Amino acid sequence: MLVYEYPFNETVRSILRLEYLFQRLEVFLQSDNPEHHLTAISLMFDIGDVTSRADLKSSLLKELERQRALLASFRTEASVNSAALELTINDLENCLSKLNQLVGRPNTLINESEWLAIIRSRLSVPGGTSPVDVPSFYCWQQLPAKQRREQLIAYTPAFVDWQTTCNLYLKLLRQAGEAQGVFSESGSFQQMLSGRTYQLIRVGIEEQDLIPEISANKYMLWIRFLQNSTTGKPAAITHSLNFHLTLCNL
Repeated sequence: MLVYEYPFNETVRSILRLEYLFQRLEVFLQSDNPEHHLTAISLMFDIGDVTSRADLKSSLLKELERQRALLASFRTEASVNSAALELTINDLENCLSKLNQLVGRPNTLINESEWLAIIRSRLSVPGGTSPVDVPSFYCWQQLPAKQRREQLIAYTPAFVDWQTTCNLYLKLLRQAGEAQGVFSESGSFQQMLSGRTYQLIRVGIEEQDLIPEISANKYMLWIRFLQNSTTGKPAAITHSLNFHLTLCNL
C-alpha cells in the first residue's frame, strides 16, 4: 500500500520536507561513492536553510509543548499505559530542551566554510563542480570514503537534534489518527469536517498507479484519484475504489 500525506498547515509541511531531506541525506552519506557525497553536500545546504528559519523553530517548539501538555493530561486516565506515556513525555521534554539550547543557526559551520561556499556557488551551473571548475573538490573526492563522510558530518552537529525532534513529532502526529476503510465512488470522495481542525491527512491506496489530488479546509475534505503518467498529465479515473483514510490531530 502506498501512503500519501497532506499537511493542513505550513509547519507540518516544512517538517515533512525536513523528514524527506534527512532520509535522503542518510542514504547518500552512507554511500562510498564520491558523487553521492556531492548530493549529500547539496542536501546539507537545503537542510541548513530550512532549519535556520526562526519561525519554524518557534512553531515546532510550540507544537512540542502542546503535545507534552496534552499527553501529561492523560496521566490520570486509568486505561493509559503509564510506562509508555512517561517514556513519550520524557522524549518530548528532551527534544524541547535540546532544541531550546541550540544557539545560532544550524548551518553556521556550513556557511563559514569557504570551500563549501565555492561548491554551493557552482551547483546551479551545469557541470559546475567538474575538476576543471573546482579542482579542490575533485582532490577531496579522492580521499577515503570514511574520511569524506566524517568531514561532512562534522559540519552538521545541530542536525542530529533537529532530526530526532522532527521524527518524534511526526511519529506522535501519525499515531494520533485511526485509519478508516472508505469508498470512493467514480474516483471521487468528499467528507464534511464540520469545522474540526486537523493537522495531517493520510491516504492509503492499494492500486500502485494511482495518486490522490487532495483539497481540504476545516469544513470539507475532497479527494480525486488520478491515473499517474510519466508521459502526460495525470487523468482523473472514473472507476470506484476502496482506500484507507486517516485524519490526524494531536
